[in-house]
Amino acid sequence: MAFIFYDDSKHHGWGFSIGTFAICEHDPTKELRRIVEKSGYDPEHFEFKSSSPMKDDPNLQAMRDELRSFIQWKCKVAVSVVDGDKRLGPAGIELLKQMLQHERLKGQSHQIFFDEGLFSSREFAEEVLANTCGVEGCEVHFEQDSKSIIGIQIADLVAHTCGTMLLDALGKPMNLVKVDNSGYDDDVDVDLGFELWAGVRYAFLSTQKQTIEDDFDFAVVDVSTYGLLVDESVSNHVEKAARKRFGEMYLGCIH
Repeated sequence: MAFIFYDDSKHHGWGFSIGTFAICEHDPTKELRRIVEKSGYDPEHFEFKSSSPMKDDPNLQAMRDELRSFIQWKCKVAVSVVDGDKRLGPAGIELLKQMLQHERLKGQSHQIFFDEGLFSSREFAEEVLANTCGVEGCEVHFEQDSKSIIGIQIADLVAHTCGTMLLDALGKPMNLVKVDNSGYDDDVDVDLGFELWAGVRYAFLSTQKQTIEDDFDFAVVDVSTYGLLVDESVSNHVEKAARKRFGEMYLGCIH
């Protein structure tokens, strides 16, 4: 049984909103609370928000880095891309159905938590779920408070990360960030979108590619089948960028 959390990141000016699942094999609550406490905060009252200013707060930066590491090594990630807000919740249910066909999740009962405000109402959310085949046997919890359900805070960070990656793919100028221990003789400055991709690429829910045409393909996995849903509401421009950014992931060496 997995514990699965869904949250969103909105970028209306660029024609999309993004919803992401963070999939944990076990209940992450205890470990996530430990990370928060280690950074000097009380998990009973503190809520991590990836959009919070962190430039002058080393404690928040350290927490964010540790949470990113948790996502990279202990979570799987799936992404939905929609236009506006109204499709965020329904697209999440559609993506959930898709995810549950993956061998890692298939044939099991899971605990699934959706953040508040992703549907127009709890009743509408329950209606969408009831009309969706392939999600039977799972316990789905809608309108959850992310302050109480700490796993949603991980989904928030995933959504913010993937949103920034898609902005990069759409051509938004990105800040340069210094990467320590890059594998080169000197530390280097890299594009933020690239740095975020490099950190999360291993976490995407994926399978081996069905068609291998060259040696490069052995290092590339397919995300589109189970881990990506591009809603019909998005423009062709956004759809193309989303499929290019998330449809496949290169897992080979980047040094």
